[in-house]
Amino acid sequence: MNVETYGSWLPLTDYSTKHKISVSTLRRRIKANDIKFRFEDGKYFIMDEPVSTHQRVYRPSQESDLALVGAHQGMMKEGSDMATSKDEMKAQDLVDKTVKVNKDEPILTAANKLLNELKKAYTLILQEKEEQILQLKDEVADLKTLVRVLESENDRLKGFKQ
Repeated sequence: MNVETYGSWLPLTDYSTKHKISVSTLRRRIKANDIKFRFEDGKYFIMDEPVSTHQRVYRPSQESDLALVGAHQGMMKEGSDMATSKDEMKAQDLVDKTVKVNKDEPILTAANKLLNELKKAYTLILQEKEEQILQLKDEVADLKTLVRVLESENDRLKGFKQ
């Protein structure tokens, strides 16, 4: 293998091989800014040091936010697995809009903001579901009318044959 070192920087694939870490994991860490990297000529270079020595940036976990969104979606589904891609996109938007806690901002304020966002999203989705229900009820009424017309036409045609 041709290890192209750039000072003390290694290309992504070489770092992956040397430190036995998958390239996708390295890309996630680059995206999260958890490891030292440089981007030159369309290539990522990572500082040639073990991952454990890289300084990780502290960020509050979004797992709790994702759990809240999952519970929110569970309430909307009411036991059915009829999640639409539109609802999933809205949930993803909600996750993207989750409040980033600043060092000076108290956790309670951030939690209240997140709760308000969840309430707004829940209300919006509930309204859309109600509109869908009304639309479906109209379609059912139209279909029932069509069935009656077709049945009467069928009865009329049966009368001609006899």
